[in-house]
Amino acid sequence: MRLITKLICVSGILYLSLQAQSQEKIQQPPAQTPPPAFQMPAPTPNDTLKSIEVQPDHRVRFRIWAPAATEVKLSAEGPEATPNITPAEAYKNVGGVPMTKGEQGIWEAMIGPIEPGIYRYTFSVDGVSTTDPRNGLTSQSLTHASSLYEVPGADFMEYKSDVPHGAIATIYYESKAIPGGRRMHVYTPPGYETGTARLPVLYLLHGGGDSDDSWGTVGRAGAILDNLIASGKAAPMIVVMPAGHTSTEFRLTPNVRMGHDAFNDDLIKVVLPCVDSHYRTLADRDHRALAGLSMGGLQTLNISLADAKDFAYVGVFSSGWFPNSIKEEQDGEVAQYRASGMQFRLFWVNAGKYDIALQNSHATVAVLKKAGINVEDHESGGFHAWNNWRDYLHQFAPLLFKVSESHQVE
Repeated sequence: MRLITKLICVSGILYLSLQAQSQEKIQQPPAQTPPPAFQMPAPTPNDTLKSIEVQPDHRVRFRIWAPAATEVKLSAEGPEATPNITPAEAYKNVGGVPMTKGEQGIWEAMIGPIEPGIYRYTFSVDGVSTTDPRNGLTSQSLTHASSLYEVPGADFMEYKSDVPHGAIATIYYESKAIPGGRRMHVYTPPGYETGTARLPVLYLLHGGGDSDDSWGTVGRAGAILDNLIASGKAAPMIVVMPAGHTSTEFRLTPNVRMGHDAFNDDLIKVVLPCVDSHYRTLADRDHRALAGLSMGGLQTLNISLADAKDFAYVGVFSSGWFPNSIKEEQDGEVAQYRASGMQFRLFWVNAGKYDIALQNSHATVAVLKKAGINVEDHESGGFHAWNNWRDYLHQFAPLLFKVSESHQVE
């Protein structure tokens, strides 16, 4: 009996063991096929392509790899800055410079010579506009981005290793004047983060179709201010670059009175208080300047006249009222200014010889002078283009504020 019992127990143990092994086999997942070994993509000419080459004579070669394309064009700023260029030559390739297809599917075009500076460009590949895939430097406009190239030699706008640099911050804020999130860029001069001084402020407006990113990228506002401040030619200042458009819809039509929309309230009622509450500013009229180019120039005209109590310094770059609206401006903003009894410390105007806004600028200056404003009027060479606007900022900024007034310690 004792032996049988032992056998039964052993048999039971064996049975349970075999049953457990059987269940384990059933529960095991099916074997999976191992993934294929990773393989690097085959090399292409694009891997080592140098898309931008500035020649010693300041001509610039552009390249893009597009082996399957049938037509590629280059749209580039810069030709308008070619020395002694005529309007016919400057605008002959408005639709783009045709590029030539070479070996290995690399397309190429050469332009210039180009004056030293920084410029925007894009490629059109079979009708589709694109930035340069081999260049990470970009500038944002209202609805698109462009690549950037630089022709060295423009000393006043270059970032130099031996010059202290300020910072440009991207600021997001909510606006009651324009529903939804808004954005602006703010330049603070070298040493601001560790300092205690209160500083004057320049509000710097972009043109139609551009964005609050434009002055800091293609406009080189940061480098221009860095170099002027380092040389003692300009007072240390904060520069606020707001978004001038109220939506992504922008169309220049004769019936639209530019500079008369919700941006005016956004700047005066939202941006100014926001900047004064978050930065160490000298928050009074004598330490505020307002300047803008093209559309931003129209906004500057209307805001500075309607709100003369807020700005003592004004700069209008390549801009002026349109002929069909100048009577309304005289009866509106100009009349408001005259009623205010204010006087500007500086009202500075400049436009190029071939600028599309030159005649509007001249007509506007005549109205302003008739209203008793002491306008400092200039006419430069060149076109309605960024190489002029960078020059204007370089000339305008040293005229603002007084160095002795710009560093008031709390």
